[in-house]
Amino acid sequence: MSDPAAIAQLVLKHRHGLLAYLYAAVPDAHAVEDLFQEVCLVAVRKAADFQDGSDFAAWARAIARHKVRDHLRARRGVSVDEAFFDSLDAAFPPAADGDSRKDALRRCLEEVQARARQILSWRYDDGLSPAEIARRTGQSRAAVNSILQRVRETLRACADRRLAGAP
Repeated sequence: MSDPAAIAQLVLKHRHGLLAYLYAAVPDAHAVEDLFQEVCLVAVRKAADFQDGSDFAAWARAIARHKVRDHLRARRGVSVDEAFFDSLDAAFPPAADGDSRKDALRRCLEEVQARARQILSWRYDDGLSPAEIARRTGQSRAAVNSILQRVRETLRACADRRLAGAP
């Protein structure tokens, strides 16, 4: 596909998944926004490299992976082991039909306890950092990160089960 406008539309369509991937790797809202913009720019510049019919989300996550690696190396002096990215990629399997995945996730989210849903909302809807959420809730940042990690894992497993046809 050589149409940058079409790629831009795909980036917007997959925005939430890309942001989730970036947040999972870099727990800094400002850095994630910067990285997301960089991913957008690279995706549009490399529009001709995307093959129609292939998994756009996986292609865009590969760009994000490189941007995260560069970010961690440049800004934090950290060289990340490939196993980190492999485990991160495993948490974002090739998407089924995006609408059915969103529907499954929406139904799974209804099963999450109200307190955990509120923490998810603060983190992903409002862009609050775990430290800010910890201050709001009176919990430690580690506790907030633990809650977020458990809920993400639970939601992913629930959505995968629903997509596979299990209740």
